[in-house]
Amino acid sequence: MMKQKIHILILNCIIFGLVAITMVATKTPTKKTLTCLTKQEQFVAGTPISIFFKGNLQTPRLFLIHSFGKTILDGQIKNDTIQFTIPVSYTKKTGLVSWFLLENKEEIVKGSFSIIPNNTTRTHLESYLGPPSTLAGDNHFVMFVTIPTDDFDNPKASNTAVAIQHQFLKSIEKETVKTKNFIAWKNVQAPEKSGTVLIASQCHDALSKEFDAVIYPSIATDFNISYTRNHEFADGNQITIISTSPIKDKFGNMVSNGTLVSFLITNNQNMILKTFGTTINGIAEGQILHPEQENEYTVTAYINGISKSNSLQIKYLPITPTITYSFSNGNRTILVGPIKSFMDQLVPDGIKVNVNVYHDEKLIAQLTENSNRGMAKFQLPSEFYTEKTYSITIESLGKTIKINPFNVSN
Repeated sequence: MMKQKIHILILNCIIFGLVAITMVATKTPTKKTLTCLTKQEQFVAGTPISIFFKGNLQTPRLFLIHSFGKTILDGQIKNDTIQFTIPVSYTKKTGLVSWFLLENKEEIVKGSFSIIPNNTTRTHLESYLGPPSTLAGDNHFVMFVTIPTDDFDNPKASNTAVAIQHQFLKSIEKETVKTKNFIAWKNVQAPEKSGTVLIASQCHDALSKEFDAVIYPSIATDFNISYTRNHEFADGNQITIISTSPIKDKFGNMVSNGTLVSFLITNNQNMILKTFGTTINGIAEGQILHPEQENEYTVTAYINGISKSNSLQIKYLPITPTITYSFSNGNRTILVGPIKSFMDQLVPDGIKVNVNVYHDEKLIAQLTENSNRGMAKFQLPSEFYTEKTYSITIESLGKTIKINPFNVSN
């Protein structure tokens, strides 16, 4: 019986020991806790910001994440109160600030607050206009964008009112728009008249500078051409001037000065000639030198890829010049002239005179000289022209003279 009691006592001791060991093993240490005394969740940019905690920490540190950057702050401990002062550079920039309170690299508590623009400071305006020019009408427009900010360059809060006004001729229009995603903007439609639109904005007491949007004429419409000249003869000297009518867009605006107009000319031989002109006050001119023989020109003007004109037929009449000639130096020197024009005046300098040389009706040379005081001189040197008999034709200003075979000296 005694032995049985001893066994029961030993068993109870073992059970009590196991229970005690289990209680010690399952006991958890108390986690460090503290209270954030700062309940404010929103601060105004540029004002001092401090975060206070109540608790008992030995080496508290505050880790900040801000749009301006990341940093770690050391706390100031007084009794059981811990204070963290946010750097001035961080307090000036708006946005969400996240913080984490650490001790020995262990996160104790975390939170966040926001910084909003300071509406008590003066307002600044950053404004932009683009493109700086556009065409008249046809739903063309320029976009005006403005960004109101506080004194710390923080964009104002959404729905901040901005007045945008624009002026054209006698009309001034004003519209109030509200900021969204930091900006306020307006599409300014181009008027149907060319000119300059002035645009400006205002927010609170802040005024923007004046912006200019240049409204150019729209694309040109078809136009007409006409010509003027001193006479109708093909003298190879005078100038025919081709002029356009005033070229306008569909709204009646004169096209911009300097618009290039191409004049395409086709003659009787289907050769294509070109001349060019640029517009001044909507009118462009091209110049054509008169041909040296009878011809007819067909002229059409183009603004490449945009518009074209009517077609003109311009006739040039022959002048039936008087051409004389003489031989010298054993018929090896041929003097052509004087060549007389339609009023028996000497033809202008630079008129082409051609002499074709034949032997036994076979063309062996083509000689060309320009007239000088109505005369042109040709040579048949013996080193190159070794035959005794030649015939020639003289051509100038559309007239041809045939000269019977003649002998030349050695």
